[in-house]
Amino acid sequence: MSIRAYLRASTADQDADRARESLSAFAAEHGARITTFYVENASGTRLDRPALDELLTEAHAGDILLVEGIDRLTRLTQDDWEALKDRIRSQRVLIVAKYVPMTWKLLEATQVQRNDWAHDATETALRDLMVELAAAKAREDYEVRRERASQGVERRRQRDAAGETETAGYSGRKPNAEMHRRIVELRKAGFSYSRIVDTLKTTRPTIARALKAAGVVGAAG
Repeated sequence: MSIRAYLRASTADQDADRARESLSAFAAEHGARITTFYVENASGTRLDRPALDELLTEAHAGDILLVEGIDRLTRLTQDDWEALKDRIRSQRVLIVAKYVPMTWKLLEATQVQRNDWAHDATETALRDLMVELAAAKAREDYEVRRERASQGVERRRQRDAAGETETAGYSGRKPNAEMHRRIVELRKAGFSYSRIVDTLKTTRPTIARALKAAGVVGAAG
């Protein structure tokens, strides 16, 4: 039996690896150890995700697909979510999510127990219900955010047309040039992401954006 952790962030300037320590600690609390991490930056609305595909290709019956929240696994449309679930079920891979307590006991179970539960109608129905509710909420959150963003753009266009704004269009929040300069200096001096966060009281996504803008390449550390 293997525990395969899937870590996802939506965009390249977000830290997909952020949840590694959290999931490792969570697994340890339940007497388990993560076998392999699969990490990628990709939208949860896409069914085609290379790291997730690799995980499912390598997984065997009774293996666990571990995620922090179901939204890391899916923000898919219902049809695409059904397709992903069918693949997971056909391989008898079991989903465990840190934020879905109903799934936790799978981490503590033996291989024999997991195989039994995979065929137990009551156990499967209860787990599937909790996962399904979380998946529906993840998709709803995505749709609500997208609708609100669209509404915001339309309101701005209306204000532009009415002459209520000084400059047309929303250009987004301007980056802090001084903060970006210091981030680049510290990174070139050999500071890790964690040390830069502590030193400048900033965030890992801000560090990633600053380094990307400056053309500084290097793994998050």
